[in-house]
Amino acid sequence: MISALVPAKALDHAKERLAELLTEHERRSLSLVMLSDVLRALGAARGVDRAFVVSPDQDILRDAERLGADPIAQPASLSGINEALKHALRVISLEEPTVLLVLLADVPAVTPAEIESILAALPHDLGAVICPSRAEGTSALAIRPPDAMEFRFGVESYAQHQREAAARGVPLETLRIDSLLNDVDEPEDLGYLITHAVETATHRLLAELRIVERLKI
Repeated sequence: MISALVPAKALDHAKERLAELLTEHERRSLSLVMLSDVLRALGAARGVDRAFVVSPDQDILRDAERLGADPIAQPASLSGINEALKHALRVISLEEPTVLLVLLADVPAVTPAEIESILAALPHDLGAVICPSRAEGTSALAIRPPDAMEFRFGVESYAQHQREAAARGVPLETLRIDSLLNDVDEPEDLGYLITHAVETATHRLLAELRIVERLKI
């Protein structure tokens, strides 16, 4: 069984680096709509059997469930993405998945075909596939088996995941996928997204918010 896992921050802390461009309400809306695009892509990708969302935010978990994902509540005692992912993996492991795909919630342009290409690149026994962001973070990480290596998400996590895989003897392949190179963190990321024609709910929201005019593109 192939399980996908999407970590999502609490909406109160969502996309704070966009505060100079978007109001708090707009940032919350953007976070929810990006998550919806990611979950729809996962739902349409062949080979993904179940999708999970881990978050401390009940609004996010309700939206995730409405979109067909299994919600996993992040305990208040846990902080940071890696602790949240470890907790979620313990929950998911009860279903005995053979592959885990971690996909971030801020890559709304990802397509089902791109997700399928990540899974197709995995070895049949032991290995991992990583999709770095342009800032050398990690936008997606597929692992077979799911506990073959530790999560090292965060600043410069691409290199950290490479070191982790090497230390564990896990073959690691890098896939550079355009939609995953450009995760949404900074105002310029929105500029890139809105000027590349993809039909997503996120693009429609950015058009409604007149992001092109705000960025003076």
